[in-house]
Amino acid sequence: TSCWQSTKAVVSTQSTGIAVDSDTELDSTNLLKPEGAEGSTSPATSAFWSLEFYQQFFNVNDEIVLDRLLHACLPLPSNDFMGKLRPSPDIYGPLWVCITLVFSTAISGNIADFFASMGDETEWTYDFKKVTIAATVIFLYVTTVPASLSGYLWWRKSNTELKLVESLSLYGYSLTVFIPASILLCINHDWIRWILVLVIIGTSGAVLTLTIWKLLAGEPRQMALIITVVLAALH
Repeated sequence: TSCWQSTKAVVSTQSTGIAVDSDTELDSTNLLKPEGAEGSTSPATSAFWSLEFYQQFFNVNDEIVLDRLLHACLPLPSNDFMGKLRPSPDIYGPLWVCITLVFSTAISGNIADFFASMGDETEWTYDFKKVTIAATVIFLYVTTVPASLSGYLWWRKSNTELKLVESLSLYGYSLTVFIPASILLCINHDWIRWILVLVIIGTSGAVLTLTIWKLLAGEPRQMALIITVVLAALH
């Protein structure tokens, strides 16, 4: 009997030790779980005021951004630009496009003024207001127009599904071609500037309107044409 009790005590002690070790191992495993694993909140289900919600729109690598920048400069009917943005549109690329365009436009504008003032008796000074004006115009455009487009389609209960982040990403990337062109506008010849302006607007506008026209394929043709023309004129 005493031998049986001793054996039972040993087995009980070993079982308890195993249970404790298992619990400890389980706790350690939970602590080492990466974000996004079971039990954590995914960005898609996070509240819009939390950082996790916006983190998904910046989760891109350089290869994806460069590919989208390239396709934003190709005004071809075969260019499926929205297909490059879906299913994971980002804000990271458009944000840097807009910031770069603000400074390139302001700097180029001042350089152009400097060249134009050469030979004048008045002393040339840098105009810092150009940065403010460029930032106001560019960021107002890439936020209000796409937001209005997505809001209008949602209000009409349209068959065309265009999420706000997709619209913002589309408009932001569509300004890519303006960055190198803004530098070329430093050339002190009006006719060259006008040619560059027409080429810029034609290239960027074609990418934008072709993409929107494809998106509105499910809309009545007349309505799709009106929306596309209005957006092209605003661009």
